[in-house]
Order: sequence, then structure tokens, then C-alpha cells
Amino acid sequence: MNRIDNNIRLRDGVRAIAERDALKTDELSRLKELTRPADAPASPSRRRWLAAAAGLGAVGIAGYFGLSTGLRSDNVQRMAEEVAGNHLRASPLDVVTGDLERAREAFATLGFHLLDAAEVEDVPGRLLGGRFCSIASIPAALLRYQYGTRLYTVYQARYDKDRHSGAADMDRGEPGAVRHVGGVEVCLCHTQGVLLAVASGGVRVPA
Repeated sequence: MNRIDNNIRLRDGVRAIAERDALKTDELSRLKELTRPADAPASPSRRRWLAAAAGLGAVGIAGYFGLSTGLRSDNVQRMAEEVAGNHLRASPLDVVTGDLERAREAFATLGFHLLDAAEVEDVPGRLLGGRFCSIASIPAALLRYQYGTRLYTVYQARYDKDRHSGAADMDRGEPGAVRHVGGVEVCLCHTQGVLLAVASGGVRVPA
């Protein structure tokens, strides 16, 4: 699919969300930014999902991507609890920077390759930095963002079909997983061999 087709799909998505969920003006503006031409090739499914998950929360995601808060496997709940715990824990960041490219370089020197900048450029807010963690015992990286007074965290890890079972396969059009843990909204999926999660909300606790 070429870039023009991607933009058409994204514009249709923006229109669908606006009609269904009556988004606030600033939320709709953030989604419209998804139709900007990217400087480098990127996965539309990853960019679209990350931006919507971070910017809209579970209600907006459910409206567009058909995500379900229904029952899933216990493994999904365990992953959500682990993601929420890392999100709430005010642990020091391993990499403190507001520049995504610098964060990628820093993680690369430690043997971990973050998504290309083009993949997450549409996530709203200001990057604070990142640190190492794990999801279901698989090494992961988290990136901390701040949008106004709201903090949220984007996670990525190499997808393991056994340890990460239950996470939605976005490449096959499966509905994703939204869980609420201790006031934190956690959204989980995997695409092109990468497990992705976005956490937002809740009250942070000392490390």
C-alpha cells in the first residue's frame, strides 16, 4: 500500500472517530496529524495504533479499532498488571532525553533497538526519556511521555508467541486488549514481531 492510500485510510479513521465519539478539538487535531507525509517509511498499523492509544484512551480506541474490554486469557491480565506496575513506579530513567533519535542511539549501545523515529513520531506529548524493563520476562524498553499534566508510557519488546499469548495480532485485524489495572488503562497488541503497549492514568508511587 502506498503512502497516499495510507493517508486516505487515516483520514477515514479520523472522520469515523469524530462521528462516533464526538472528540474534543485537541484530540481530533492530534489524529489529523496522522495524515502528514512521513519523512521515512513506517508501519501504518503501528503509528496509527500508538498515536490513538496514547492520545485518546480506551474509549477512543474502542470506537475506532474495535477493541474489547471483554474477558481474555489470564496471561493478558498478568501482562497488563506488569505494564501498569512499571507505568506507576517512579523509577529513575536510564536515558533522560527529549529527543527520540538520541534515545534510540543510547538504547542501541546497550543492544536494544527501538522502533524507528517515524513509527512513533505521532505519539502526542513531550518525550521525557526511557528505561529498560520487561514484559513477561522478555526484555523491553519503555518511553515516558508527558502531555499537559498526563503521563503515559509506550512499551516495546520482541514478541514471544508463548510468553505474550493473548495480545492481539493487529496484522490479522484481531481486536486488541484494553485492561484497567489500579486506575491505569493498558492497551496491548503485537504487530510485525513487536509487542506494543500503552499505559496511561493512575497515581504514581515512589520506586
